[in-house]
Amino acid sequence: MATAAVLSPTHVFAPEIQGNQTLPAWKVPATTQESLDWVSLETIDLNDLDSNDPAVRASLISRSKHALSVDGFLYVVGTDVTQETIQRQLAITQHIIKGIADEEKAGYTAKLSEGSYRGHKPKGIWSREGVVDNIEHYNFESPSFDGNIDQHPPSLRPFLPEIQAFADYTYNHIVRKILEIISLVLELPPDALWKLHSQDGVIGDSCQRYMGYHPRSQEDEEKTKNIWSKGHTDYNTISLLFSQPIAALQILTPNNEWKWVQHHDGAVVVNVADALDFLTGGVLKATRHRVIRPPTDQSDITRLILIHFARARGALVLNPLYESPIVKRDGVHAFQDRIDAGERAPTQAEWLAERIKRTGHEEYTEHKKPGEGRVQERVLGRQVDYYV
Repeated sequence: MATAAVLSPTHVFAPEIQGNQTLPAWKVPATTQESLDWVSLETIDLNDLDSNDPAVRASLISRSKHALSVDGFLYVVGTDVTQETIQRQLAITQHIIKGIADEEKAGYTAKLSEGSYRGHKPKGIWSREGVVDNIEHYNFESPSFDGNIDQHPPSLRPFLPEIQAFADYTYNHIVRKILEIISLVLELPPDALWKLHSQDGVIGDSCQRYMGYHPRSQEDEEKTKNIWSKGHTDYNTISLLFSQPIAALQILTPNNEWKWVQHHDGAVVVNVADALDFLTGGVLKATRHRVIRPPTDQSDITRLILIHFARARGALVLNPLYESPIVKRDGVHAFQDRIDAGERAPTQAEWLAERIKRTGHEEYTEHKKPGEGRVQERVLGRQVDYYV
């Protein structure tokens, strides 16, 4: 079992770990004063999983099932991660995105064309309507923590112990508990989904991302209809976004309306992604979400965020889990056409790599300008929808 799984957050994020390296503090942005159309999402507390009261546990499972099968999104609290820790991790994000020179990061670029996000994804490599993207991120996977510090920029290396501890705790404590809840939702043994995720390395086959969205000019915003990241689903099982005050994330509701996701101190925004959708035969929904320009009173601030993408074992074939009574009754195989043709469903690694390769280079079946709605492409025999 990974170290962070058996230590309390107090030990994992002890002051002596955080205090070794000085960084400019991340200044917490003020929440927007604009009146936005916020989405109503369920909030679950991980502590309820350990309750001795059957009614508390039953309520947890029932509310989680409704949220994940209808909205595909929910808030999670009770992670035991302090705001001090989140602010420190966002200070590290700020250092990566704004403090390390682009020239230094240039030698550590992720191999996107090979289907890998590990390393640095610079802004400005994708283009739409003549406007380059404003998205930058640095991604850590288990090999990122193998002791070879030369794979990271020199200015990042002093912070690797903190990054590793945070990623370790997120995966081996928070993700594991959420997967236990989802297993119970599916009427499976509590460890069923966790067993489908690798325990090799610090975070199995998963990914810890430090990310920034850079402000854009008004001219560029007009050309792109304020869309920073088009409506999409994620490629993994579940995604965890540590809530921060800058409003920009929207989800597409079952009523086909885009609504804003509101910030809540101490919460993690969790969403179902493609692989879990496939494993549950669509019982749990991978909900489309997008990032748009923040409200006017936040639009000139670089939006810094922490995301953890939990991924199933790379070799896992993404067939429905028919051992779940719910999936057996209500699930539909996402790759039935491939099965009928004598092929198999893709693995988590195959689906992930193909989606990464296509990101920014999608081959839509029809062309639409920004703001004109849904477009589609075929990926490994599956129709994938985007909202441009």
